Amino acid sequence: VESYNASDVIEFTAEKRGTDRDKARTFNRTDEGKEHRPASSVIVIDSKMTPLEAATLLWENNVMGAPVYDADTKTYIGMFDARDILSCVTAAHREFINMGGHHKPGEDIPLPHDVELHHKTQSELMAKALQHIKIDTKPPSPGAVTVTYLAARNPMVPLFFTKDDSLLDICKVLADRHKHRVIITDSASGSHACSGIISQSGLVAFIASKCPAESLDEKMADAGLSYRKEVVKIADDASAASAFELLDSKRLSGIAVVDEDGKLIGNTSARDIKNAVMDAGRTGMDLDILSYLAHVRQSQVVKNDKYPSCHVHEDATVGHVVNVLAKTGFHRVFVVDEGMKPIGVVSFADIINFFIKKGVMTNGAT
Repeated sequence: VESYNASDVIEFTAEKRGTDRDKARTFNRTDEGKEHRPASSVIVIDSKMTPLEAATLLWENNVMGAPVYDADTKTYIGMFDARDILSCVTAAHREFINMGGHHKPGEDIPLPHDVELHHKTQSELMAKALQHIKIDTKPPSPGAVTVTYLAARNPMVPLFFTKDDSLLDICKVLADRHKHRVIITDSASGSHACSGIISQSGLVAFIASKCPAESLDEKMADAGLSYRKEVVKIADDASAASAFELLDSKRLSGIAVVDEDGKLIGNTSARDIKNAVMDAGRTGMDLDILSYLAHVRQSQVVKNDKYPSCHVHEDATVGHVVNVLAKTGFHRVFVVDEGMKPIGVVSFADIINFFIKKGVMTNGAT
């Protein structure tokens, strides 16, 4: 990776984002006539935005995270990740329960006595909680979840990089699974103003595009790619609310969904979190997780959205794993045995650590 610097990744990511946006426009005619930011522009979130506004801004620009800037103090507070909106979803559901929303799974029935008549059903109350009580209030109501609060949970990496810095140095930071992005600053100005962002996913996609194919032909175990580790999973009969609470507590976007025999039959992704927010409570979160996902995925269908397989087998090559991550955009891929039981997981951080350890791409080759 010493052959490349930060500017190489930024240019690659901007070009890829532009291509992806063109493909999306081809499939989604509703986007015609809309103004779009240049693919190379940097998204910065105003600290006064609500979490819903911030997440929508990211989704509209097909990015998962961006720095939050406080204009009053002229400082960056931290990074807002679209997955952080999950905290608002779970808070809204708790609010719904607190307002008397106890009912049988899957039913949308009238709620008890003291609830306003025009907010008497589960979906109506959930939508009200999601839109007004915990998220979209200006100024924030007591106990509200704010962008500032969420961003403070993801402090900026205490290092600022420039476009001329070695990619190896950036890899060493992003090899930490808790460090999803680094900020690139403008060295010419001498300030810490954000001029670009490199994410784990963008870095892995760049590496995948530059690696000689033969360098990744080894199987994971033979190549020394660590994958056997605890898999965060949930039973297929668990409620969507339980699944989202687990995701939020673990600060993850993807968990495995297993059947009664422990076999992998599905997974959640960051895209599902977006669908849950856009659903705005119309689908009850007391449904089992797979039924819930089927409902919200269908209601928010976009023609170029896909839900590809999230798993590989133990005998998969490193190249196959890298390509799955690069093409799907998932932050992790599950590893299953012959019986389809999850026995491990490979994340972006694992791949970056692997490349550092093996020295793949040094001087453009192995």
